[in-house]
Amino acid sequence: MSKPNGDCSARGVLVAAATLAALIAISFIPPIDVWGVSLRRASIFSDLVRFDDDDAAADKPARMPEIDVEEFHVDLDKVAETVARTAATSSPTGAETSVSWEGIFDEQPTGGDAARDTVAIAEPEPEPVEDFADILPADSLIIPIEDFGGADSTTLGRLYEKLLAGEPVRIAFMGDSFVEGDILTADLRESLQETFGGGGVGFVPAASPFTGFRQTVKTLSKGWTPYNIMQRKSVPEPYSGDFFVSGWVARASEGASTRWEMTRKRRHLDRCRRARLLFISREPSKITVKLNDDELREFGFDGDETVRQIVIEDDSIASLEMIVKSGAAGFVGYGADFDDLGGVSLDNFSVRSNNGQAMFWTDPAVNAQINNMRAYDLVILQYGLNIMQADRRDYSLYARQVEKMIRFARSCFPTAAVLVMGVSDRSQKNEDGIVPMESARDLARWQREAASECGAAFWNTYDAMQLMGGMTRFVANGWAGKDYTHINYAGGAQVARALYHAMLLGAREYGRAARERMEKSRPVITEPLLEIEPLAGDALRPDTILTEFAK
Repeated sequence: MSKPNGDCSARGVLVAAATLAALIAISFIPPIDVWGVSLRRASIFSDLVRFDDDDAAADKPARMPEIDVEEFHVDLDKVAETVARTAATSSPTGAETSVSWEGIFDEQPTGGDAARDTVAIAEPEPEPVEDFADILPADSLIIPIEDFGGADSTTLGRLYEKLLAGEPVRIAFMGDSFVEGDILTADLRESLQETFGGGGVGFVPAASPFTGFRQTVKTLSKGWTPYNIMQRKSVPEPYSGDFFVSGWVARASEGASTRWEMTRKRRHLDRCRRARLLFISREPSKITVKLNDDELREFGFDGDETVRQIVIEDDSIASLEMIVKSGAAGFVGYGADFDDLGGVSLDNFSVRSNNGQAMFWTDPAVNAQINNMRAYDLVILQYGLNIMQADRRDYSLYARQVEKMIRFARSCFPTAAVLVMGVSDRSQKNEDGIVPMESARDLARWQREAASECGAAFWNTYDAMQLMGGMTRFVANGWAGKDYTHINYAGGAQVARALYHAMLLGAREYGRAARERMEKSRPVITEPLLEIEPLAGDALRPDTILTEFAK
């Protein structure tokens, strides 16, 4: 028969006491760094006892800055010089740069605003200003665009003027994965085209791994090797130096082809009337273009470093195909853009993982050449998600970089106003569950300061989403993913509507102010004109008239 165990209670008490003593001792070990990783103090009394180093850690800024400024270094003076030299020497419609389907360059101006007639014309009667009463909600439900351009130099004034006058408007929407696949921009484009006219999906890359994700256009590419600007260090020469703000270049092999087909995923997309193919042909090449799977034409180019374009105009462009028949060596495919001859066109230039500074790695000469072909009226900068950190409040360093982004965009696209979108709302999971990431509000504040410093415009995406219930409401409504960071097409429609309303409100207020200025500038006659009796008979003779007036 086995011997029963003895009483273990005393032993248990000793073990518990030893464990408690060890934990208390560990509590007094200060925070340390191990292989570059900061370890916090471990204290079982953290809810009761506060150590001095806890306060120091709370006030201590992060060891690493939010960005590596050297990696994103840009010499803005050199950028301005390059753009000025390019603008002075490039010919947007010259024979060395451009060919067209029907010789359209003899019939229409391209580039920026057409030269205005210098002949003095009587001031027209001010037209009634569209108040968009049937579209806009109450002002309290709109987050307005803040324009820091000043009273005498309204940043968005020319844009609003063109929208209200029914002139063509072109928008470059530069962003990150938040708008990838035409999320948000598809609905903003549709709303603007519905109100101000226009059609077409805008810019589409020649080749990209993500073309299948985009619903607003079908792209089928063969024989291309696409490169993304975020992996530029692994991109072979000369392609690494050829990037446009689209963020994509594609290297062609012989027979490389891309077919774009319009869709009905949004209104005004299934057909358009103008398309442009953009590329560099460093060797003599032959390019075949097929319109609507029917008409086929071939174009030849000499080898050159210049950005080239093939412009196609037709009553209805439903599909377009480009084939590199020869000259693939050094051939750089950018893509195509699709629009109408008037109204609004909007290009989506989304690059995932981009915090906005990748634009500094683009070629200012390429940007300027493409802008000369058809100038932008507005550049929207939507960035911030890839810079935001949960425990960071100070984004002053990034704000200075945002200022450089604004100045870079203005240099490359001098006809465009610049609108900075504040970072979107975001939530995170902690011990309390899903909670708002407060640093989003701080980052938006720093982005606003950057826009103000540069006299640009700013729209607070964070506030707009908060007005709709914030990111937790977006996820609950099925408008955003469970990462509580990225919106989907449904959420994009909500944010797009808010931005669209802000733009309409800005246009309405600009139009009203312009009308008031025109009314105030009218000459005011305070005294009636003197009545002169009509002359008759001999009095109508010139010598008699002069004699009478001499009296």
